[in-house]
Amino acid sequence: MLEYFLPSLVLVALITPAIIKLARKKGWVVAPREDRWHKSPTAIYGGVGIYLGFSLAFIFSGPHDFSKWALWLGGTAMFGIGLWDDIYELKPQVKFLYQLLVVAAAVNLGIKLDQEVIPWSWISVPLSVLWLVGITNAVNILDNMDGLSSGTVFVASAAMAAGAYIFGFSHIGHIALMLCGASLGFLIYNFNPAKIFMGDCGSLFLGFMLSGLAVLSTNTTAEASHVLMSLLVPVGALVLPIFDTALVSYQRASHGRSIARGGRDHSSHRLVFLGFSERKAVLLLLSISACGGLVSLLLARYSEPLVAAVMIILLVLPLVFFGIYLGDVKVYDSRERQWIKSPILHGVIMHKKQILQILTDLLLISAAYTGAWLLRFETHLADENTLLLTQLLPWILIIKMAVFWLFGLYKGEWRYVSIHDMVQIFKACVSGSLFFMLLLLLKGDFAAHSKAVLVMDLALCLLLIAGVRSLIRVFREKVSHRRGAPVLILGAGDRGELVLRELRNNPQYPFVPVGFLDDDPAKKGVLIHGIPVLGNHKDIGHMISKHHIKRVFISIPSSQRSDFSEVFRECERAGIKYSMAQPIINLSGEDL
Repeated sequence: MLEYFLPSLVLVALITPAIIKLARKKGWVVAPREDRWHKSPTAIYGGVGIYLGFSLAFIFSGPHDFSKWALWLGGTAMFGIGLWDDIYELKPQVKFLYQLLVVAAAVNLGIKLDQEVIPWSWISVPLSVLWLVGITNAVNILDNMDGLSSGTVFVASAAMAAGAYIFGFSHIGHIALMLCGASLGFLIYNFNPAKIFMGDCGSLFLGFMLSGLAVLSTNTTAEASHVLMSLLVPVGALVLPIFDTALVSYQRASHGRSIARGGRDHSSHRLVFLGFSERKAVLLLLSISACGGLVSLLLARYSEPLVAAVMIILLVLPLVFFGIYLGDVKVYDSRERQWIKSPILHGVIMHKKQILQILTDLLLISAAYTGAWLLRFETHLADENTLLLTQLLPWILIIKMAVFWLFGLYKGEWRYVSIHDMVQIFKACVSGSLFFMLLLLLKGDFAAHSKAVLVMDLALCLLLIAGVRSLIRVFREKVSHRRGAPVLILGAGDRGELVLRELRNNPQYPFVPVGFLDDDPAKKGVLIHGIPVLGNHKDIGHMISKHHIKRVFISIPSSQRSDFSEVFRECERAGIKYSMAQPIINLSGEDL
């Protein structure tokens, strides 16, 4: 395998420095601009090195069959379109038209889904065109932060190579390894801080090669395995460009912006706005891409289609809610127009959260019940069990959705999920299972139904319903890396906890709590929402120096200025401000 990976890696790694040197000498650099994050002029045309390195490795590693040459020719044409755009700046409509022409020619040459995947050409051809154009441009628009596009291609092509070798189709794996080596060779110079950008010539070439390779991989795998399972590896490997394109397209359309218009509204940008560094944002997204590829490999290799379906639901839903969380990050001008609202559409939009919640629960209830059967019989269901599962699934959906509605599970705001919500979920899940068992008794199916499945279904349903409802809150508290002045909170009681939540949730406060101080010795070392109790109020001088504290919030209800003279004195000595936290509701002066 190294004989296919190393040549493209070494060639690109050797060619790219020469291009950087030539670009700087000729002035082929791009200045900082609105939709990029670099702060100094950076060399361009890095895609030339990627194309040359891959092409040399490809040509001299032959012989190749016709489909591989067709793939390379299509990639060469995309490279040419991108290079022309880098030099002369094609209009988006013209560039898209050229891409369609190249894709149409590639599909005509055989880069399309075979009959083993989709037997009807009137469906397979447009789907192939849509896939090739979509993924090509998805990789292109991912080129918005140092190392993101080339890193994504490296991870995705590595997953495809692994899948090809696992399934025994080495001819696909060879090409994937060459693409993997070429992208890694460029990533060396493109990771933050980037020394060179690939430009459209590189991103369009990599995007087309990746999308075309996914088609060939799907066709080859489908010949020897289940069709749906053959789609897992390419789709899983490309989860990041698919996710980012869907997020950006939806957000731009909903804000009345052109989808072709650039801007700082990609998933990487939104993570930076949440407080991530550029490196951490890219690494997090590449980790998501790697997880998608790894999980898809495991499912395709070891799972049955029914198991894969359940696992896909459980893996896709967190990604959907992660996209919803990122979509709430304010990246557009508030004066930009929103989408046009009609009375019917506006009514649907106003209830889109409830619709999403209902659809989510439908999937989770299905996954829990199916998963319970699979766990009980170790993924191997007899025909009679499969028949019983198919017959009873609609009934359990109807019963549990009705019970969930009666218990008010679709009236809450998931970002503020609380203990009260968890209790309601518990009561709803238990009640739903009891009503389902009553139905089995009335239908006469209770004796034939596995009792272990009923118990596991209740446990899984409770876990999944409660878990998904906690996702947005988890994202808000764990994904956000807010930046600001470090502060201490004096008092680790109820009011101190409220102060901590207010500081975290209110973007108007430029503070980051680093710890509590409390005179109760039993609280030392305790974590409150992940923030530790560092000591008592006598330790404040040491803590101010150690953690570079800029402000202190005093949150003890009975506090008086005379009680904390030492705290005030240490704050004044360090030249930092202190504030007394006031109750939200003040009943002083009223008759209680």
